[in-house]
Amino acid sequence: MEKRTEKLKSGLAIFDISLDELVLQRQLDFLDEMFRWNARINLTAISSLDEGIEKHLLDSLILLSYCRERSLLDIGTGAGLPSIPLAIADPNLQVVSVESVGKKINFQKHIRRSLGLENLTPLNCRVEDLSPDRNFPVITARAFAPINKILELVEPLLTDGGELLLLRGSRDEVSLDQTEVAMGKYGFRVTKQHSYCLPFSGSQRQILKISRSLK
Repeated sequence: MEKRTEKLKSGLAIFDISLDELVLQRQLDFLDEMFRWNARINLTAISSLDEGIEKHLLDSLILLSYCRERSLLDIGTGAGLPSIPLAIADPNLQVVSVESVGKKINFQKHIRRSLGLENLTPLNCRVEDLSPDRNFPVITARAFAPINKILELVEPLLTDGGELLLLRGSRDEVSLDQTEVAMGKYGFRVTKQHSYCLPFSGSQRQILKISRSLK
Protein backbone atom coordinates (compact mmCIF):
# COMPACT_ATOMS: atom_id res chain seq x y z
CA MET A 1 0.00 0.00 0.00
CA GLU A 2 1.27 3.48 -0.85
CA LYS A 3 2.82 5.26 2.13
CA ARG A 4 0.39 8.18 1.95
CA THR A 5 -2.60 5.84 1.76
CA GLU A 6 -1.36 3.99 4.82
CA LYS A 7 -0.90 7.29 6.67
CA LEU A 8 -4.47 8.36 5.90
CA LYS A 9 -5.84 4.94 6.79
CA SER A 10 -3.98 4.78 10.11
CA GLY A 11 -5.06 8.31 11.01
CA LEU A 12 -8.71 7.49 10.36
CA ALA A 13 -8.41 4.31 12.44
CA ILE A 14 -7.59 6.43 15.49
CA PHE A 15 -11.06 7.98 15.12
CA ASP A 16 -12.66 4.57 14.45
CA ILE A 17 -13.34 5.46 10.82
CA SER A 18 -12.71 2.93 8.04
CA LEU A 19 -12.82 3.64 4.29
CA ASP A 20 -11.98 1.25 1.46
CA GLU A 21 -8.78 1.73 -0.51
CA LEU A 22 -10.52 3.17 -3.59
CA VAL A 23 -12.11 5.89 -1.47
CA LEU A 24 -8.79 6.57 0.26
CA GLN A 25 -7.12 6.99 -3.14
CA ARG A 26 -9.85 9.39 -4.28
CA GLN A 27 -9.26 11.46 -1.15
CA LEU A 28 -5.58 11.68 -2.04
CA ASP A 29 -6.42 12.52 -5.67
CA PHE A 30 -8.45 15.47 -4.39
CA LEU A 31 -5.55 16.60 -2.22
CA ASP A 32 -3.04 16.26 -5.07
CA GLU A 33 -5.26 18.37 -7.31
CA MET A 34 -5.65 21.01 -4.61
CA PHE A 35 -1.87 21.38 -4.40
CA ARG A 36 -1.57 21.45 -8.20
CA TRP A 37 -4.10 24.30 -8.41
CA ASN A 38 -2.51 26.00 -5.42
CA ALA A 39 0.55 26.76 -7.53
CA ARG A 40 -1.65 29.14 -9.56
CA ILE A 41 -4.35 30.32 -7.17
CA ASN A 42 -4.42 30.59 -3.42
CA LEU A 43 -6.42 27.65 -2.07
CA THR A 44 -4.45 26.65 1.03
CA ALA A 45 -1.59 27.90 3.17
CA ILE A 46 -0.50 24.31 3.78
CA SER A 47 2.39 23.30 1.53
CA SER A 48 3.16 19.75 2.69
CA LEU A 49 1.17 16.78 1.43
CA ASP A 50 1.61 15.00 4.76
CA GLU A 51 0.26 18.04 6.57
CA GLY A 52 -2.59 18.20 4.09
CA ILE A 53 -3.53 14.58 4.84
CA GLU A 54 -3.86 15.46 8.51
CA LYS A 55 -5.22 19.00 8.51
CA HIS A 56 -7.42 18.82 5.41
CA LEU A 57 -8.52 15.20 5.03
CA LEU A 58 -8.50 13.76 8.56
CA ASP A 59 -9.84 16.96 10.09
CA SER A 60 -12.76 16.87 7.64
CA LEU A 61 -13.50 13.15 7.72
CA ILE A 62 -13.88 13.09 11.51
CA LEU A 63 -17.34 14.57 10.83
CA LEU A 64 -18.45 11.25 9.29
CA SER A 65 -19.19 10.13 12.85
CA TYR A 66 -21.66 13.01 13.18
CA CYS A 67 -23.42 12.91 9.80
CA ARG A 68 -26.47 10.71 10.28
CA GLU A 69 -28.70 12.60 7.84
CA ARG A 70 -28.72 12.39 4.02
CA SER A 71 -28.09 16.05 3.21
CA LEU A 72 -25.64 18.64 4.45
CA LEU A 73 -24.84 22.30 3.86
CA ASP A 74 -21.22 23.44 4.24
CA ILE A 75 -20.80 27.22 4.54
CA GLY A 76 -17.63 29.23 4.01
CA THR A 77 -16.11 26.11 2.52
CA GLY A 78 -13.06 27.61 0.78
CA ALA A 79 -11.46 24.91 -1.37
CA GLY A 80 -14.15 22.43 -0.32
CA LEU A 81 -13.38 21.54 3.27
CA PRO A 82 -14.98 19.58 4.83
CA SER A 83 -17.55 19.23 2.03
CA ILE A 84 -15.47 17.44 -0.63
CA PRO A 85 -13.86 14.79 1.62
CA LEU A 86 -17.31 14.03 3.06
CA ALA A 87 -18.86 13.79 -0.42
CA ILE A 88 -16.09 11.43 -1.57
CA ALA A 89 -16.44 9.25 1.52
CA ASP A 90 -20.24 8.90 1.38
CA PRO A 91 -21.84 8.98 -2.10
CA ASN A 92 -25.30 8.83 -0.51
CA LEU A 93 -24.73 12.11 1.34
CA GLN A 94 -26.00 15.08 -0.67
CA VAL A 95 -23.58 17.94 -0.01
CA VAL A 96 -24.17 21.59 -0.87
CA SER A 97 -20.98 23.66 -0.62
CA VAL A 98 -21.20 27.46 -0.41
CA GLU A 99 -18.27 29.79 -1.08
CA SER A 100 -18.28 33.44 -2.20
CA VAL A 101 -14.83 33.40 -3.88
CA GLY A 102 -15.28 32.39 -7.50
CA LYS A 103 -11.86 30.81 -8.09
CA LYS A 104 -12.38 28.47 -5.13
CA ILE A 105 -15.78 27.39 -6.45
CA ASN A 106 -14.22 26.85 -9.89
CA PHE A 107 -11.80 24.45 -8.24
CA GLN A 108 -14.65 22.65 -6.50
CA LYS A 109 -16.53 22.32 -9.79
CA HIS A 110 -13.39 20.90 -11.39
CA ILE A 111 -13.14 18.31 -8.61
CA ARG A 112 -16.83 17.47 -9.02
CA ARG A 113 -16.28 16.76 -12.73
CA SER A 114 -12.94 14.98 -12.43
CA LEU A 115 -14.03 12.68 -9.58
CA GLY A 116 -17.64 12.29 -10.76
CA LEU A 117 -19.09 13.61 -7.49
CA GLU A 118 -22.74 13.83 -8.45
CA ASN A 119 -23.65 14.27 -4.77
CA LEU A 120 -21.70 17.56 -4.54
CA THR A 121 -23.31 20.90 -5.44
CA PRO A 122 -20.85 23.83 -5.27
CA LEU A 123 -22.55 27.25 -5.12
CA ASN A 124 -20.77 30.55 -5.75
CA CYS A 125 -22.67 32.88 -3.43
CA ARG A 126 -22.80 34.28 0.06
CA VAL A 127 -24.68 32.37 2.75
CA GLU A 128 -27.06 35.33 3.09
CA ASP A 129 -28.11 34.85 -0.55
CA LEU A 130 -29.38 31.29 -0.08
CA SER A 131 -33.13 30.87 -0.26
CA PRO A 132 -34.66 30.26 3.19
CA ASP A 133 -37.14 27.93 1.45
CA ARG A 134 -34.38 25.31 1.29
CA ASN A 135 -33.60 23.83 4.70
CA PHE A 136 -30.91 21.39 5.81
CA PRO A 137 -30.81 18.95 8.73
CA VAL A 138 -27.04 19.40 9.13
CA ILE A 139 -24.91 22.50 8.52
CA THR A 140 -21.13 22.52 8.90
CA ALA A 141 -18.74 25.44 9.19
CA ARG A 142 -15.10 25.97 9.99
CA ALA A 143 -14.01 29.00 12.01
CA PHE A 144 -14.75 31.57 9.30
CA ALA A 145 -16.82 33.86 11.56
CA PRO A 146 -17.68 34.35 15.25
CA ILE A 147 -20.18 31.81 16.56
CA ASN A 148 -22.97 34.35 17.09
CA LYS A 149 -22.61 35.49 13.45
CA ILE A 150 -22.73 31.89 12.21
CA LEU A 151 -25.89 31.29 14.26
CA GLU A 152 -27.49 34.31 12.61
CA LEU A 153 -26.52 33.06 9.14
CA VAL A 154 -27.78 29.50 9.58
CA GLU A 155 -31.00 30.33 11.43
CA PRO A 156 -33.15 30.53 8.24
CA LEU A 157 -31.48 27.44 6.72
CA LEU A 158 -31.46 24.85 9.51
CA THR A 159 -34.46 22.57 9.94
CA ASP A 160 -36.26 22.35 13.26
CA GLY A 161 -34.34 19.75 15.26
CA GLY A 162 -31.35 20.20 12.94
CA GLU A 163 -27.69 20.33 13.96
CA LEU A 164 -24.90 22.83 13.38
CA LEU A 165 -21.41 21.30 13.49
CA LEU A 166 -18.66 23.85 14.09
CA LEU A 167 -15.02 22.89 13.59
CA ARG A 168 -12.76 25.05 15.71
CA GLY A 169 -8.98 25.22 15.96
CA SER A 170 -6.73 25.26 19.00
CA ARG A 171 -6.63 29.07 19.02
CA ASP A 172 -10.43 29.35 18.84
CA GLU A 173 -11.32 29.17 22.50
CA VAL A 174 -15.06 28.66 22.50
CA SER A 175 -16.69 31.24 24.75
CA LEU A 176 -20.35 30.42 24.91
CA ASP A 177 -21.02 33.42 27.15
CA GLN A 178 -20.80 35.71 24.12
CA THR A 179 -23.38 33.66 22.22
CA GLU A 180 -26.02 33.28 24.93
CA VAL A 181 -28.31 35.93 23.46
CA ALA A 182 -28.10 34.46 19.94
CA MET A 183 -28.63 30.93 21.30
CA GLY A 184 -31.79 31.93 23.09
CA LYS A 185 -33.07 34.12 20.26
CA TYR A 186 -32.89 31.35 17.65
CA GLY A 187 -33.70 28.36 19.86
CA PHE A 188 -30.20 26.84 19.78
CA ARG A 189 -28.47 24.84 22.49
CA VAL A 190 -25.07 23.19 22.75
CA THR A 191 -25.52 19.42 22.86
CA LYS A 192 -21.88 18.35 22.58
CA GLN A 193 -18.44 19.91 22.84
CA HIS A 194 -15.77 17.43 21.75
CA SER A 195 -12.04 18.20 21.99
CA TYR A 196 -9.48 16.03 20.22
CA CYS A 197 -5.93 16.07 18.90
CA LEU A 198 -4.84 15.40 15.34
CA PRO A 199 -2.87 12.14 15.38
CA PHE A 200 0.46 13.18 13.84
CA SER A 201 1.07 16.80 14.84
CA GLY A 202 -0.88 16.74 18.10
CA SER A 203 -2.70 19.94 17.05
CA GLN A 204 -5.73 20.56 19.21
CA ARG A 205 -9.18 20.75 17.67
CA GLN A 206 -12.76 20.86 18.84
CA ILE A 207 -16.18 20.14 17.41
CA LEU A 208 -19.09 22.10 18.78
CA LYS A 209 -22.47 20.51 18.11
CA ILE A 210 -25.34 22.96 18.39
CA SER A 211 -28.87 21.68 18.02
CA ARG A 212 -32.00 23.60 17.16
CA SER A 213 -35.03 22.93 19.31
CA LEU A 214 -38.17 21.57 17.68
CA LYS A 215 -40.84 24.25 17.44
